[in-house]
Amino acid sequence: MSAPTCCLARIPANGKFWLKNARVPDGLRDIRIEDGRVRALVPAGESPCCAPGLDLDGGMVRRIGDGGAVAAGDPADLWVTLCGGRTVPMRAGRLENGDRRDVAAINGPADGSDG
Repeated sequence: MSAPTCCLARIPANGKFWLKNARVPDGLRDIRIEDGRVRALVPAGESPCCAPGLDLDGGMVRRIGDGGAVAAGDPADLWVTLCGGRTVPMRAGRLENGDRRDVAAINGPADGSDG
């Protein structure tokens, strides 16, 4: 399984972008990622409209490891549920590629089957 090419194209090489309309425990937020860290969380829609990033359309974002809430200053090691419903890992602000069993365990099989 890999992150869709269209998503990867929206993340600039400089590592500075927004995860827009991300669902976190306290509601929808825009999450600023810079240099492999979470730099800010603002209410959804308050990030600059023209800033590069991914619109998650309400997809869940949580920390890798304990699955807890995301906070400013945390490493950008996150589970990110993309707008199509697929959950992919982000490590140090980069969406990972590859077939990962832990993603299937959280999000179900990529092919939509029951097991």
